Amino acid sequence: MKNLNKLSYSVKNRLMLIAMLIAECIIFSSLTPYFFKLDNLLPVGREVATLGIVAIGQVLCILTAGFDLSVGGTAAMAGVVVGVMCSPKRLALPYGVGLAAGLGVALLIGVINGFLITRVKILPFIATMAMNFVLGGAVILITKQPITCNTPAFKFIGATTFGSIKFPLPIITLVLLYILFAYILKYTIFGRHLYCAGGNPQAAKVAGINVDNVKFWAYTLSSVLSGFAGIQLASRIATSNPNIGGSYSMESIAAAVLGGTSLSGGEGNIWGAFLGVLVTGILSNGLIMLGISQAWRDIATGVVLILAIILQISSEGKKS
Repeated sequence: MKNLNKLSYSVKNRLMLIAMLIAECIIFSSLTPYFFKLDNLLPVGREVATLGIVAIGQVLCILTAGFDLSVGGTAAMAGVVVGVMCSPKRLALPYGVGLAAGLGVALLIGVINGFLITRVKILPFIATMAMNFVLGGAVILITKQPITCNTPAFKFIGATTFGSIKFPLPIITLVLLYILFAYILKYTIFGRHLYCAGGNPQAAKVAGINVDNVKFWAYTLSSVLSGFAGIQLASRIATSNPNIGGSYSMESIAAAVLGGTSLSGGEGNIWGAFLGVLVTGILSNGLIMLGISQAWRDIATGVVLILAIILQISSEGKKS
């Protein structure tokens, strides 16, 4: 027990998440024999892939002691832009043009968020929440109905599978993005500055770090990642839906915090967020298979998040 108490918070957090994953798998596999079949696990992976990409950007923002509440609106907007550009019933432009336009819109959203937060000095909570309202209205003005597009190019990044088991491309994309951003956070100047800017902004400024510039790029990257996630989801279901992404803000924050990213900034790990996404994704899938309603799934996710925050607060209290 003494050895357990000596472990760092990040290690304790990962051990807790791994234990939760094992417990979920044992419980759900005992309650339904279908749980561990590939026909169930691979679709879970596809579902997790979308939220997992959004969660990467959320981690970047939370590391700066803020968070991005516009990720859902950004995902919906990027997906709809690609649908409008590429659908045979709309503009019928080449997919490359639509993809560039969707990611370009997401980039613009991130630039505006970053400008409002770092130059106008609006709190991230207010700036990104306002942006989410704007995007929610704008996407409905563009199209009130889902846009279907079944062209092979449109479906490639979200619906492509490999091999006899039909392993989904979105899972591969998710893992590659986590490897990339794990490297960025650990080995690049931007990654080090991100931790410094969130952990102690005053000391970071004294050390010559442009804290505003770091925050600007964190929110810009978050929007681009959310936009890509929305485009990938639209590709997977062959439909650009203006109503998607409503829960992405809270779910991505939950995954990041579950993974050990401190809400006070400056502490967190990208692989912890990966585990957090798996915990919430498997929990939701298992409850769906058991016929549990969405209301109880939300309650279960909230309880898990509260436990993670209690562990976080307890660990920070012991440090001080």
